[in-house]
Amino acid sequence: MENFFNTSANSEPTPLQEQYDGLKDNYQQIFIEAAESIRAAVDKFKPENPCASCSNKDCHIEKKDPFSDYPYNCAYREWQQQILTFLAGDYKQRLKNTYQAIMDKKNECECIKCGNCCRLAVSEYSYEQLKQRATRGDKFSKDFVSVFVPYQNEEDAKNANPEYFELLNKLVTEDKIYYYYCPKLKDNMCSDYENRPDVCKNFPHNPLKLLPSSCSFNVWKNSVNRESLMLKAKTDIIAFYKNRLG
Repeated sequence: MENFFNTSANSEPTPLQEQYDGLKDNYQQIFIEAAESIRAAVDKFKPENPCASCSNKDCHIEKKDPFSDYPYNCAYREWQQQILTFLAGDYKQRLKNTYQAIMDKKNECECIKCGNCCRLAVSEYSYEQLKQRATRGDKFSKDFVSVFVPYQNEEDAKNANPEYFELLNKLVTEDKIYYYYCPKLKDNMCSDYENRPDVCKNFPHNPLKLLPSSCSFNVWKNSVNRESLMLKAKTDIIAFYKNRLG
């Protein structure tokens, strides 16, 4: 596994468009690398020419890959089950360890109190939907609605952070975006800091999310960019394996 702590951090603020372009440009190649890495790992379990001693001579399966439809009691079918066990066990734990290391790295950064994360927060859910999710036990939604309230109109949201607002509207064309702010923000400081919920304490929650250019956590985001993209790619590919083989 690559040691992402050797990645150099960029101490300069990263404009939102550059953040987005970097993610988009890098992900395709990283996805291919991730797919090849997982394929090499699961191929280690692949049986060597079991067809030579197999009593079933009529299966006519020419391509022996993880996703072929093998007959019952076929050694390759057992291989598919080994793949699922491996990806759900040891390999998943490796990814969890990588994720934890990425999030631990965030502790090297310190908030500079620009206030933009409080001034303009976004969600794919409306305020009513978030409250419903909160009543069903979703902690993130519960924390979110405990501090954030919706903007009354998009113009107010745009004025809060024009750069962030414009890029979001440029990128998200199919789904509606809901804009929120925290009324407890006073002169870029939280007026109830000691009682802030985890949604505030743990910001930013994802190294692949776009951050305001002024956010000091861009240093962390830039330093773990490749490793975060690789982690996402591997997670997506594992989901594909499980969907096809499960």
